Amino acid sequence: MDKATERKINRIYNFVYNKLFNKTHVRKLSRGIRTDILRAEAMLESSESFNKFALEFSKELAKSGLRRQRGIWRKYYNVAKKRHYVALPKTWSEYEMKQLSEAVKHNFTMIKSIPKRTLEILEHKYTSTLIEEVAKGKLTRGSFERQLKAHGHKQAKLIARTETAKLQTAIVQNRSQDLGSVMYRWRSSHDKRTRPSHREMNDVIVFWRPQPDKPFLDNMYGNAGEFPNCRCSPQPILDENDITESWYKVYDYRQHKIITLGKKELIKAMNYGSLDNTKRR
Repeated sequence: MDKATERKINRIYNFVYNKLFNKTHVRKLSRGIRTDILRAEAMLESSESFNKFALEFSKELAKSGLRRQRGIWRKYYNVAKKRHYVALPKTWSEYEMKQLSEAVKHNFTMIKSIPKRTLEILEHKYTSTLIEEVAKGKLTRGSFERQLKAHGHKQAKLIARTETAKLQTAIVQNRSQDLGSVMYRWRSSHDKRTRPSHREMNDVIVFWRPQPDKPFLDNMYGNAGEFPNCRCSPQPILDENDITESWYKVYDYRQHKIITLGKKELIKAMNYGSLDNTKRR
């Protein structure tokens, strides 16, 4: 997990939170009035200054994300070039520029969504309970402000951790698909905090697919690293040399279950680019 990136996203969220949930707005919220916060969010999201900030920070995050394991990816690029992969950018520089462009787009969308994500606090049952306690005289407005802020900081950490993992997954997916990869091996953290559904996915082969063909776990769709608070990661499979075992667990996106495929059948599916020519079992 890239802690530096996580801290940067966390700071953005807290900056937005303080803009929307200032003292005046929070005092009104304690009386159940939400209009000022909603209006402030709309103005911030559509402002030219926030657009400019989002674009500049998107580039900063993209550059730092692409610096990770750069040497390894250059080796992967050279291997793909030797395979004469037709869709491969002609030079390493072109490949890097394409990755940078895709990462900036992803980051910009994520940063622009933060004001809306901040508004999720208004829908939390915890917030409604706090407002009710103020109305009943069980909670002072000062306590309301402090507890709401603590709740906001907790949500900020969750969002920052989730978005950092999603950013890393997006970079791995874009990099590997541009090198001809059609699938990856799901790597779980495999400790006490790992969710049972994610522990079950450890070492499972997953095809890079759009929604709703992504793995469906705990009523959510996503690749490794794309779930809330997820610490899993995708390990790309680039060619037949990465397939050395006799049997593999494979996520079948056609029926959203884990199946077993032999080495030859998996290689056939990899060359075909999907599981559409394999039997359901």
